[in-house]
Amino acid sequence: MYRCENKKANIDEYYSLYLETGWNEIQKLNKEEVQIALDNSFICVSVYEGDTLVGVGRVNSDGVVYACIYDVIVKKSHHKKGIGSMIVNMLVEKCKEVNMRSIHLFTAEGVKEFYEKLGFEVRPESAPGMRYIGKEE
Repeated sequence: MYRCENKKANIDEYYSLYLETGWNEIQKLNKEEVQIALDNSFICVSVYEGDTLVGVGRVNSDGVVYACIYDVIVKKSHHKKGIGSMIVNMLVEKCKEVNMRSIHLFTAEGVKEFYEKLGFEVRPESAPGMRYIGKEE
């Protein structure tokens, strides 16, 4: 049985999950940087099987208009068990509780259908998102 809680996970457990699932391969964050990210998150959700952390997710927000879901991470051995859906659903519910107007997310490649089932849609080509990659010198 899984327990989904509206709380930050212990940094040691979170960081271990973050590393195990390959999420740090690009960012190369140390544990202290991940702790700062957690501390500055608007909402954090943690999922446990017994006392073991098996999933996390978080939201950054201005607290009124915009919220963005980040780091929906599920332990590889626990994929396809509904944990990701539990995380996203709780994050969305917590955003709705404070009347957040616009909830966005960034996804990994190949998971569009998962998020569509949870009520998200791809932004139209007329209003796509962008990310900063640096200026040409």
